[in-house]
Amino acid sequence: MGYLKSIKTPIFNAEGMEKVDLPDSSAYFVEIGGNTDKKGNYLLKDLFGLFQRKVVNRRLTSVSRFSVRAEWSGISWQDFVAWANPYNYRYVYFESYKKYVTVVEKDDMNNDGIVICDMVNNEPIEFEYGGPLRMFIPNLWGYKSCKWLKRIFFIDEYIVGFWESRGYDHRGLIEPCVLLDVNTGSFKKIKGGEVTDF
Repeated sequence: MGYLKSIKTPIFNAEGMEKVDLPDSSAYFVEIGGNTDKKGNYLLKDLFGLFQRKVVNRRLTSVSRFSVRAEWSGISWQDFVAWANPYNYRYVYFESYKKYVTVVEKDDMNNDGIVICDMVNNEPIEFEYGGPLRMFIPNLWGYKSCKWLKRIFFIDEYIVGFWESRGYDHRGLIEPCVLLDVNTGSFKKIKGGEVTDF
């Protein structure tokens, strides 16, 4: 049992778990596209071979009003962007293997805790939580941290995502509220923005 499941982190998935059909781990790839010269399909082993692993101890915070702290590990977004060298883009488009879509503003990706993530607390991310690969964006609501990641495109025009088309905020900025700290099982008030107080 992985860490997230062991502390009873809630599981949310817009698509329904049984509907997510992933390729075999050896065939799992991420497509990089849009305004970058690094367009192409990259097998996980090849993509991860391009970067040093980064570990961040930060919180994933859900619009469903819970937050969980863990060590999220993978490819630093800052390193990825330096390698991809995108041009003339205003947004980053993320898509899952079930075609869940969300789009993040370029400026909101300027956070040193953002990781293209394959491990949590030194273990592979469990399927229920987006494994084998998901985004981890600690400064935005969790619906911006796309699970079962298949596509990363650098784009210059906004595309409305799954939850955004259903009324959720387009930027996904974390709002002041009271939420459940999954790690301690207690409810805590947050001031908005990335949760760093506990």
